[in-house]
Amino acid sequence: MVAKACAAANLFIAVPFVLNALGTLQFGAWATLVSLVAFSGFLDFGLGNGTMNLVAAAHGRDNQLEVKAVISQGQRTLTKVAIYLAVVVALVFPLVPWHDLVGLPASMSGQSRLAAGIVLISIILAVPLNLASRVQLGLGRGDRAFRWQALGQLLALGLVIGLAELHASLASLTAAAISAPLVGAVANTLQLHRDMAAIRSPRMDERRDLAHTIRREGLLFFVLQLAAALAYAGDLPLISLLRGAEEAGRYAIVQRLFGVIPMGLSLVWVPLWPIYRQALAARSVDWVRSTLRRSALAATGIAACLGLVFALGFQAIIGLWVHRPLSADVLILSGFAIWVTIDALGTALATFFNAASLMRFQVTIALMFGVLCIGLKALVLTMYGANLLPWATVLVYTTVSLFPTLFLLRRLVHTALHKAY
Repeated sequence: MVAKACAAANLFIAVPFVLNALGTLQFGAWATLVSLVAFSGFLDFGLGNGTMNLVAAAHGRDNQLEVKAVISQGQRTLTKVAIYLAVVVALVFPLVPWHDLVGLPASMSGQSRLAAGIVLISIILAVPLNLASRVQLGLGRGDRAFRWQALGQLLALGLVIGLAELHASLASLTAAAISAPLVGAVANTLQLHRDMAAIRSPRMDERRDLAHTIRREGLLFFVLQLAAALAYAGDLPLISLLRGAEEAGRYAIVQRLFGVIPMGLSLVWVPLWPIYRQALAARSVDWVRSTLRRSALAATGIAACLGLVFALGFQAIIGLWVHRPLSADVLILSGFAIWVTIDALGTALATFFNAASLMRFQVTIALMFGVLCIGLKALVLTMYGANLLPWATVLVYTTVSLFPTLFLLRRLVHTALHKAY
């Protein structure tokens, strides 16, 4: 709760300071650049989630040697991924017109390029560093992972406010927002190494078998993360590209407000995923069934109530938040309110499916969802503007993902409860 409160504070408190320091146009570019960090979550190719699942299963069987072997192989593999990404970025980066992508004029090409470079470097470093927090969750040590995340969020918030008060540049404010959380990731990685030092190192042949398992499961998670990035985190880059940075800035404020709801619910989803895996490995079937049912119902009800409050009280909240009027059409407010409700139910089910490694079904619908969603959003932006974007997500998600999942839910749960972990 402390870590999520710090993240929410960073999400909310930083906005008016950056908006005043940069103005509406550059604020839209800043919000777009910062959103790229979330958009790039798939760049670990799913290996982080695959590693966490294997750690949680081994921990559920109380096999500490296997836990350390999984961690060692996961770190080794993700370090290689980061090196490959760095090579690709070095080759492509000079060729991209970054100011066009974030909706800024050519006179700001230098600042845009510098800010984008900072974002890409941070993304590359985060690929191996973020593994530690997933491993800690898999071991049931979320308090340690979240402690360092809270520190990173508070450090980012302090730096952003301080630099905004000094009217720092776009590049400086971008660096403060996305690089400071890496400090927490470094500290978490060092603590994990210290905790695991007492366990003897596994043999190399054990690591090779685990490497194949991590890559196989990680590839499926990669497809899921890529589809999610296209469907959810691509809104701001798409708006900046098709409608300009100013409209992206307005959309970002509404999106950030309603984003508090899934962020708050992640208090449950983030630790529940590895706990599901441990419970499945330990054959705690009754607990899994009741937890899945109650978490889905509770999350849907909470999201629906909060979405309605945010939609009806939007102007009052915005006045307290950014201290300036912001017009928001009823279409975008109602769309976000309905979307966060549907998303809460879908995430409750997906958390269980991810823990149970029910990947084929998820990958199939995720691919269709991602492609159709990004295509419909591009069409909606071109013809109608950003107000209908949440409705595009709702339409595609319910027809392609939610309805088929609910129809097959009983069979999927039965399969998960009778697998070997």
